[in-house]
Amino acid sequence: MRVSVAVLALGSIVSIGVTPASAQRRGPVPNTGMAAIGGSIGASVPSDASLQNGPELAGQIEGYLTPRVSIRGQVGAAWWDITGRGFRGTVKPVFVDGNVVYNWEGGAIHPYVTGGFGLYHYGFDIPGANGTDNKFGVDLGGGLEFFFRRHATLTGEVLYHAVSTPTHSPVTDFESRFWTLSMGVKRYF
Repeated sequence: MRVSVAVLALGSIVSIGVTPASAQRRGPVPNTGMAAIGGSIGASVPSDASLQNGPELAGQIEGYLTPRVSIRGQVGAAWWDITGRGFRGTVKPVFVDGNVVYNWEGGAIHPYVTGGFGLYHYGFDIPGANGTDNKFGVDLGGGLEFFFRRHATLTGEVLYHAVSTPTHSPVTDFESRFWTLSMGVKRYF
């Protein structure tokens, strides 16, 4: 179910990116004052050996301060199954991050680096021991944007999320740092 919803959401975002050329603004993209929205789907890789890799979904909105520097707000979620601890369950981190992004002009391909901080909400779905906890964390990473249309790109990104261990967790000694590897689309306005 999660995957079909993700594919539908990604397809909707891609359709936003397909705009007739006559309707597109002239000038460099990205440029000062522009905005962009995007979405991605990928994998999340937790640091804790007793948590299985899982899917990750994210959405973002971005505002350009200069053609190379933007501020990005991102909301994402991941799902990890618990194994090897004598019980079953799921850990579900949801994150809301604010980042600074710097991109380099590379013709149709724009590499970029990003870093920021945010709030991480961990939900624990464990039979007989559900719970939640909130922690602040930082993320660092980078990626590539490929312009397949003047105002639409395909994206690939790797982020490292450094988050302190939740203290109100039914999963004791839980390592909460993780990686996300995602692909998506982005539309400039």
